[in-house]
Formats: sequence, C-alpha cells, structure tokens
Amino acid sequence: MIGLLVVLASAFLHVIVHLALKMAKNPTAFLWWMWAWAIVLFFPILLFTWHPIPTKAWLVITISASFGALYYKSITCAYQTGELSTIYPLARGSAPIFLLLWSVLLLEERPSWGGIFGIGLIAFGLYIINLPKISAWKEIWQALEKPAARWALLAGLCTSLYTTCDKFAVGFVSPLLYTYLTMLLTLLYLTPGTLKTTKLQGLLAELQTSWSKSALAGILAMFIYIMLLWVMQRGMPASYVGAAREISVVLAVTVGTLILKEQSTKMKLLGSSLITSGVGAIALLG
Repeated sequence: MIGLLVVLASAFLHVIVHLALKMAKNPTAFLWWMWAWAIVLFFPILLFTWHPIPTKAWLVITISASFGALYYKSITCAYQTGELSTIYPLARGSAPIFLLLWSVLLLEERPSWGGIFGIGLIAFGLYIINLPKISAWKEIWQALEKPAARWALLAGLCTSLYTTCDKFAVGFVSPLLYTYLTMLLTLLYLTPGTLKTTKLQGLLAELQTSWSKSALAGILAMFIYIMLLWVMQRGMPASYVGAAREISVVLAVTVGTLILKEQSTKMKLLGSSLITSGVGAIALLG
C-alpha cells in the first residue's frame, strides 16, 4: 500500500510538471532548462552515492536515456498543437498496454488476474476519455491522423520502454545514482536537437521568462523519477507501477478543464472514473 501511495503522489507531481511544460512559451527550451536545473541542483547525488556500476547496467542506462530523450521530444511536439486533456491521456494511456507486454516478455513478471483486470479498466478508461460520445468509438483512430496524437502515442511507447529498462537496472544501481546518470545522459541527448530548434537565443530568452518555473519543474521531475524507481526496487511490478501512474490522467483532465479552460465532456468524466477504479483494483486485487 505504501508503494501505491508513493506512485499516486508521483502522478500528482507529474501533472504539475506537464502543466508547466504546456504553458511554457517555448516548450523545447523549457524542457532543456528543466533538466539542466535538475542536473545542477542534484549534483551532490553523484558525489555521495557513487559506487561501481556493472557494464550491463551502463548499457541499460544508455538505452533508457535514449528512450527518455525521445519521449520528451515527442511530448513537446504533441503539446505544440494538442490540448493537455487530450494529449496527456493518449500519451499516458498507451504506456500501460505496452508495459504489460514488455513486463511479461522481458521482465518475466506474472501479474495477477486482479491486476490485469485493473490494467484493463485503466486502458478502457483511457480509450473512451477522448471520445465526444460512446457511439463515436471509432473516432479515436481518426484522431491518430493528427500529428499531435501520433506524437503522443510515440511518447507512450517510449514511456513503456524506459520504464522496463528502469525496472531491470534498479537491481544493480541505487535509485538515486541511476536517476541522476540517466537524466544527465537524457540532457546530453536533447542538447543538439534543442540548439538546432531554438538556437542559443531561444534558450536564453526562455531562461529569462521562466527560470523559476523551469527550476521547480526540474526538481519535481527528478523527485518523480526517484520515487518510482524506489517503488520498483522494493518489488512492485513495473506493470502495476505504470498502470497506477495513470491516475495522473484524471488530474490532467481536471487541470485542463479548470485552469486551461479546455472543454469538459461526460466521456472524460466517465473515463476518469474507470481509471480511478482500475487503480483501486490494482491496490485491492493486484
């Protein structure tokens, strides 16, 4: 139960970070500064938690950071043209389905039937949350014709892949050190594309307008990652962690409606209820 509460707390923080990213004047530059702040402010982790790292763990760190960088590239591209209450559910919602597959095939996890039922409820809730009405169930596939939706789906795939890497790596590296090294590599991967897209002038302009917000987002983002790795190191299956995090979709819909004034629908409310029920099923039956 403690692990699940930690995952739910991380989901709340995750929505705050994505709200800041969505509201940024230049999301690409904001994202770069977010992780730059995190690397600078959390530098003591490298000094006080360093320990020898096996070669295979270095390989996993490198791969995980690659998927992480692609995730952030995808999600920033999606936010440039899509709404938070639509993009966030699609990106977060596709991840548990992919993750369940990787967990069984690669991590040899065996979720209980109750856990699978909970994941199913979450997936169904995430499917219908984008529908204007229940009879329009085919429209979700039509939405994939839009670039923002395809970027969001790619972000979900990347989430499932780096989470799978993380679950494997925490058996060899402490969560704090692993988080720092992975995020440091992610920042390095993001730098060439960021400079190409925004130029140095764009980076400096974003720093002037949102340095405090990007710094806070970086701190929260690092804490989120550490919390999830700690939970997985304690033995919570990666498939459950990925699914339970989707309670953040409910929060994102609420934030999108109340703060960003995005349109609210009965389907979003129904989908949110199913997602919440799925998290409850994992807690009670998983």
